[in-house]
Amino acid sequence: MKSQEKAEIMDLLAPNTRKPYRMVGLDELKKTHDLSGGVNKAAVVVLYTIGQDAPEILFVVRKISENDKWSGQVAFPGGKWEPVDRDLIDTARRELLEETGINLDSDVEIITLLRETSPSNMPELKVVPFLVRASSKPSIKLSEELSAYFWASIRELERAQALIVLPDSSRKNVLGFRKDGWIIWGMTARILEDALPKITGLG
Repeated sequence: MKSQEKAEIMDLLAPNTRKPYRMVGLDELKKTHDLSGGVNKAAVVVLYTIGQDAPEILFVVRKISENDKWSGQVAFPGGKWEPVDRDLIDTARRELLEETGINLDSDVEIITLLRETSPSNMPELKVVPFLVRASSKPSIKLSEELSAYFWASIRELERAQALIVLPDSSRKNVLGFRKDGWIIWGMTARILEDALPKITGLG
């Protein structure tokens, strides 16, 4: 990693960049944000815990599948709203439990919301990221949709440019982050960019 790129990430750990973020209650979130569900809405969970040296973030890896628009990609746990969900909090709760076995109500605590975003290959889908914190690393039980998971310390994340192969076998140059052999790019990288200063402010 280049020294400048490393400095950009490490600056996030500097004490003078820390802000007094606080946990928010679910009722407060519902009052200040539109968390209603819908066919073109989704929720993801950015889950972190305070590691030995720095905050660590949970990432999951989607299985390779012809029917998955995000086949093989590194992602955050989450998915689309379904009619059984009362709102996007329910979506986040259900998807986190289904994909990782983590209970949003007992294993972690919601800190805040991040900026709504959309994947470039489905711009009509509005994705709401929930930033949540665990007091320690919870046990993970992956769903059949996922092939792997990993924790990444923010000290280990390297800004990277990479050539990736898409599900249709085309190739694309992307900007994002690297953790060992994993490339974090696209919407996941954008959400990560938004989350990093909030995580360090909370940590």
